Amino acid sequence: MRGNRRNTRIWRLAVAALTAMSCCIGLAACASPLGLPVSGLVQTLAPDEQEAQRVYTNPEGPAQDAQPEGIVQGFYDAMPAGVQSDGYRVAQQFLTSSAAGGWNGDASAVIYTGTPDFRRRANTMSAPQGAESSLIVEVSLQVVGTLDAHGVYTPDDSAKTSKIDYTLIKTKGQWRISSLENGVVVSSADFEQIFRQVSVYQVSSSGSQLVPDVRWLSWRNWRARAVGEVLSRASDWLAGAVEQQDMHGVAITADSVPIHNGTAVVTLNQAMGSLPNEVRAMLVHRIRLTLGDGNTQYSLKITGDGVDYSDADENVRLDVNVPKVNVYTLTGGHVVSLASSSPLRVGEAYGFDDAEGLAFSASVGGAVLRGDDVVECLTKDGASCGEMFDGTPMRSITAGFSGEVWAVSADGRNLYVRQGSKETELSMPWLASDSSVTAVTVSPEGSRLAVAVSGETMSGVVVTGVVRNDADTVTGLARTAATVSVAKNVSLLTFYDDLSLVYIAVPQNANGQQEGYRQTAPGPAKTQCLPDDRVVALAAGQISQYRRLAVLDDLGIVRSVSGSLDGSWSIADSQVTALGAQ
Repeated sequence: MRGNRRNTRIWRLAVAALTAMSCCIGLAACASPLGLPVSGLVQTLAPDEQEAQRVYTNPEGPAQDAQPEGIVQGFYDAMPAGVQSDGYRVAQQFLTSSAAGGWNGDASAVIYTGTPDFRRRANTMSAPQGAESSLIVEVSLQVVGTLDAHGVYTPDDSAKTSKIDYTLIKTKGQWRISSLENGVVVSSADFEQIFRQVSVYQVSSSGSQLVPDVRWLSWRNWRARAVGEVLSRASDWLAGAVEQQDMHGVAITADSVPIHNGTAVVTLNQAMGSLPNEVRAMLVHRIRLTLGDGNTQYSLKITGDGVDYSDADENVRLDVNVPKVNVYTLTGGHVVSLASSSPLRVGEAYGFDDAEGLAFSASVGGAVLRGDDVVECLTKDGASCGEMFDGTPMRSITAGFSGEVWAVSADGRNLYVRQGSKETELSMPWLASDSSVTAVTVSPEGSRLAVAVSGETMSGVVVTGVVRNDADTVTGLARTAATVSVAKNVSLLTFYDDLSLVYIAVPQNANGQQEGYRQTAPGPAKTQCLPDDRVVALAAGQISQYRRLAVLDDLGIVRSVSGSLDGSWSIADSQVTALGAQ
């Protein structure tokens, strides 16, 4: 029996070595396409021009003598164009003049999947004076996410049916909506056509990095809204992890940011002149990067009460760079780098044939999670340098910012981080008492943490901020977290780049298949195709000069896929016991 199993495994390995699996997934939303590194240890990402992918809609107003259900359905058909281009000119035609004057479509958004169901029911309240009759149209739909007034996306459980009521009155023989909540309701198919992903760049608490704070803003006026968000506060889950400067009442004075001869023109009020010079310089820099999708050379004219501050940030050196990160494996007692097409041994690490995890950097070393759940320190040559975290058993480990090693406690209630010789235990004040962490990953700039959580009260993937001092030492975590995925049983996750998360959920039964997802965090999730064999480890980094996603399966084979994560999986190594990134 043992010989048959060995022969079967050898046969599967041989087949795997000759086969690449094609994926069938769409392009992930990302601030920038990934290609060859520009130079040195950092990779500058060129912004993606998103406007070329847009499809415009041209809705019609209400038909004569339309029934109540038709009026509400027509309103639904018109809302996407309001967000995208026409400022709700057509959508307001389905409302009474009073309702149209009080309704704010930009206040929030509900995103649904499938086909809404429109049904009328009686209105128990008497019709208002001047109305011939009144009733309610109830809309049932499957909600998958919401946006708040600041464009922050929150996923919802798509299995839940939500109901939204619209009160209609009939005047002069025509039905119109007289009462409704602020905000729009749009389909998931329309969402990325009418809302633009914008990174509102914040400054980390250490002052050394720029942190993308992802928002989804209406295409119609996204630049003006983006400037408003730069002037506002960061997302709650980043509180403490990024600087919060007092803007002294600075505000944008126009409802748009026009483009003149390729230059964005931002007009601010006179409070701009009262800012301290260093605060004003950083504000201009953040606006430039936010409107330019991270491009420091983005052409910007910015004035405050007529004074030109366009060059205020000329001495600010913070860039949006993603550090070059190599992918490493343990193969036959060796630490192996997959930075090129040929795996390269960089250290000897014998005695870890049952390793459950690896975090490694060629410059400082790292750690391996042994089969007994103890984290073993590794030098940059792969040799053991003792046990980490006082030998406390850990559930998983991952590499962090600049050679850090992060670990999840065996009970999933605490996190640990080692920076050099300093080890810190971190509590998660937002973690529910009946929930635990199964895995963690650190963003490239080190100020964001994505955490897989399992439990009754909390389940899915959440993000929170990492608080650092001016020496970039971790001092704690933000006191709140934001849910970015409601997927159950997530066991593996990694930041693919500065904006995108990739994560894998384990099957809930013996016959189930692993489910892979990717998404701009926070943002809607998309399916990620996986190899046929069960994935046991996940990492992202540079392989053969390109940013690639790498997975280790239960046969000991590392496969990788690059770019938009479309295309074929290629084999990078075999007979591997652990896989990790720098």
